[in-house]
Amino acid sequence: MKSVFQTSLLFLKNGATVVGLITAVLFQVFFNTIWLSGYDQVNARMNQLAVTIVNEDGAGAEPVAKSLAEGLHFAIKPSATMEEARQMLTDRDVYMIIVIPSGFMQQAGDLSGPVAVKYVMNESNVATVKSVMQTVSAQVTATLNREVQQNSIRGVLNQSGMAADQANTMAVGLSSRVEAEVERLNPVNNFAFSMVPMLIVTATFTGAMLLGMNLQKVSGELSSRAGKWERFWARNIINVGAAFIVSLVGAGMMHVMGVSSADGWWMLWLFQLLITLSFLFVAQLSLLLLGNAGAWLNSALLPLLMLSSGATIPRDVMPDFYQQIGHYLPATYAVEGMMNLVLGGDGISHDVLLLVVIGAATLFLGAVCTWIKRSGPAQSGIPLESKSAATPVALTGNLPSPDRG
Repeated sequence: MKSVFQTSLLFLKNGATVVGLITAVLFQVFFNTIWLSGYDQVNARMNQLAVTIVNEDGAGAEPVAKSLAEGLHFAIKPSATMEEARQMLTDRDVYMIIVIPSGFMQQAGDLSGPVAVKYVMNESNVATVKSVMQTVSAQVTATLNREVQQNSIRGVLNQSGMAADQANTMAVGLSSRVEAEVERLNPVNNFAFSMVPMLIVTATFTGAMLLGMNLQKVSGELSSRAGKWERFWARNIINVGAAFIVSLVGAGMMHVMGVSSADGWWMLWLFQLLITLSFLFVAQLSLLLLGNAGAWLNSALLPLLMLSSGATIPRDVMPDFYQQIGHYLPATYAVEGMMNLVLGGDGISHDVLLLVVIGAATLFLGAVCTWIKRSGPAQSGIPLESKSAATPVALTGNLPSPDRG
């Protein structure tokens, strides 16, 4: 055991280990600072998205257009013609065009037929914009429907000889009988908080991937001074120490940025510690299994983890392949657990159990790879002195030296 700790000191004395540790920590700092500050209070700023109203029905529909502009909780940019509005939409100066078509008021007065209103949206935008503009269109439709109903009922009652003020009161009452009642379960008032699960997956696995590459390089350099088992357990001691530091920085940054958990900050940190350990063991397994090529496998794993975990879109709408593979990857349970901790849910015991199982399994498989590997220089069919020539030039600065143990 003493030799293992001595080997650990040799790892720490190597600059690549220090660089790897700093890189893992900086990923937490950068992602927490940039993402959480960038997404902070996005919900409250949604009304800064601009729309424009085009009235093609002339002066008769001006009161309707004015009522819409006053009722919408969004920025309204004027446009004189439909061509100008379309150009503004193409340039992303506005995010939707609301068109009051020609003949709108005439249709509104005819109780026998429907009344049409047109919306033009530019879907060449982020998904959030599309979702918000769909909500706006539903809001506008409801507002216009209420206005048309009131005007139609008021006209009928006036024709029947009822006094104007009485007809107006009855029209408002008849057209406003149905009201929406909305219940919000685990409401999220700060959009930044909803990005925490994706942040954790992206920042933590990227840091684990880079730290693993640096430890792989150091392990190869120490192959003449320490055996394969000493190096295997030494790099895992480094992994455990890194997990404590990285998770502490990550949870601390989230606390500074206003992210909290109903279960307390300690639970948030401990869960992130478990996530970091499992990600480190997964990234390490790729390198132990494939050597330098494991860096490419980890690069492919990063988007796979983000997608299959449900961090970007709900898992229920994914193809079956991604739904199934997500059951075997730690990011799925990291996302579910973080959602429960930060956004509200039924607890994290199931996610903790699965993360422990995956972490233990990948650590065990890493030990199996080490056991199978020969202690002497690997015979890959390419002479050691010519291996550098077989490595793409663009990768020579990123890939570590071959691990000979």
